Amino acid sequence: MTAKKPYTIVWDFDGTLIPNDPCDSEQTLMMYKLYESGQKISIFARVLARILIYADQREYGRTLFKQFYIRFMQGDSADIFKPVGRRLAAKISPTDREALTALAGQGHRMIVLSCGTVNLSETTLLEAGLDDCFEIYAGNRFEAVNGRISTMTLHIPNPEDKVRFLADRKIDPSRCLAVGDGYTDIPMLDWAKIAVLLDRTGRKQRRYVNKNYHFVRSLPEILGIINSI
Repeated sequence: MTAKKPYTIVWDFDGTLIPNDPCDSEQTLMMYKLYESGQKISIFARVLARILIYADQREYGRTLFKQFYIRFMQGDSADIFKPVGRRLAAKISPTDREALTALAGQGHRMIVLSCGTVNLSETTLLEAGLDDCFEIYAGNRFEAVNGRISTMTLHIPNPEDKVRFLADRKIDPSRCLAVGDGYTDIPMLDWAKIAVLLDRTGRKQRRYVNKNYHFVRSLPEILGIINSI
């Protein structure tokens, strides 16, 4: 039997490689600064941060959240990503880690492509011991000057930019498997030949019932999808 040709597997980060329970990585970073960094933060900034986190969790005001998030983190030590990355890495279950390692071991090219903060995805997967599984990390990057966060370079600000990123690198959609969990992943999922929507709770399938997606509850199920193709 001839071995199957490996795929390019493109992964969203928040909600996909790590569960949101209920905070995603950027919300977790803000919560860490608010409550564990020991920094003095004004009451106004604290209240506004909590309001925007709450709204972002419900998929409201994404642009406003991002604008505040960037300003909120400016001036912080770039070392803040390390403790937050360790916390996020702890969310990745042993079975999910095994599945990612198995997929990489099968020779599939793995890419992390996120509208979130690439500093967090890189640090999290490094802390989880999974960084060697992935060839490319792409997202929006906080830049640092003298060890302090200065600004963010927006490489993937919008969902459509994920498709642009893949097309610019001449990745063949017919040999691409895309994995995401929600609305920022829809253009990428529609573009790839094999689209996998991770629905850990089983509540999202009805929203996308008209899409030609594979719906899974956990990452190990993706191994079965690839083996059945």
